[in-house]
Amino acid sequence: MKKGVLACVMALVLGTTPLSADPVSAEIVLARALFAEARAAETAKDWALAASKLRDAIAIKETGGLRFHLAYCEEQQGMLVEALVDYERSDDLTVGTNEEFRAQLPVKRESLRRRIPTVTLLIPPTPPNPTLNVDGHPMPPAVLGKPIPMNPGRHVLVLSAPDHAAFTTSVILNETDAVVANAILSPLPKSVGVSPLKAAPPAAVDPRQPIPDAAANTGLHTRTYVLIAEAAVALGGIALGIGYTLHASSEDERAARARDLLPKKPPSDPDAGAPDTTVCAMEPNKPPPTNPLCPVLQQALSDAKSAHQVARIGFIGAGVAAAAFVGTFILWRPAAKVAIIPSFAPGAAELSVSAHF
Repeated sequence: MKKGVLACVMALVLGTTPLSADPVSAEIVLARALFAEARAAETAKDWALAASKLRDAIAIKETGGLRFHLAYCEEQQGMLVEALVDYERSDDLTVGTNEEFRAQLPVKRESLRRRIPTVTLLIPPTPPNPTLNVDGHPMPPAVLGKPIPMNPGRHVLVLSAPDHAAFTTSVILNETDAVVANAILSPLPKSVGVSPLKAAPPAAVDPRQPIPDAAANTGLHTRTYVLIAEAAVALGGIALGIGYTLHASSEDERAARARDLLPKKPPSDPDAGAPDTTVCAMEPNKPPPTNPLCPVLQQALSDAKSAHQVARIGFIGAGVAAAAFVGTFILWRPAAKVAIIPSFAPGAAELSVSAHF
């Protein structure tokens, strides 16, 4: 069942209109039968059918109880704005009657107000007489620049003004969202010689269509997760490189200490007085070196070589991940619901900014 945002906002501002004359007895009997059918549908959790029966009953005789039940059924369907209107109407109808029942209403209303998402559309001061359509319904000028209550789901907003290109954006709202968006109205080139653009009627949108899972919502989350993963890989590579560089340095020092304790080269050698590492050389068909320092030196050299290799791999991986992070950030553009919203006009392109608070 499609709902008009305009009707909801106007109902919030103006309230509901009085019903016709008091019903006759036969109509009262019919209203009670409709209410019984609505209660049965509520028990079966068929909220749409229950709401339909309640509206039929209200058309015969409006009472606070009927409005309360209708508001509850609308709330279960995600029609939060309509539910708030009917809870307030129920409060008006029960003044001076059932105070125990009426005491429940303020809590209901305040809880619902906190859940209803809003969209505030900020407009530049220059274009005269801008008009706003939400989901194909015209909105009163007073709502511009103010939070507009909407039901959770997808909504299309079209802002237009004489001699300006229309601004169109789409938002997907969850409960408690408070979206603020800048609307950019680009002047039409005077040389084009065309009449002012009118806002094209947006495609039919069901504001209560299922809200996508967070992981699939607009591509923004996927991009964010990829950036976080690339940053984590880069930082992990840097940490790995630094850690193994320190380990390699420690093994190099251990090898140097072992070399210093080896026998020195004889005076006849050009490098007389330097450690004679040949005593630890492994030669084919000969027994291994007997100097006890040789295993220590060989192990230290092997460990240092391995640590240097791991450190090199870590730094290379960090560089690749950092390059991927920059590429993802630049090339993977966010979807329309994110902070940057494009607006196009003949011969010009501009950006508007939207944010969640």
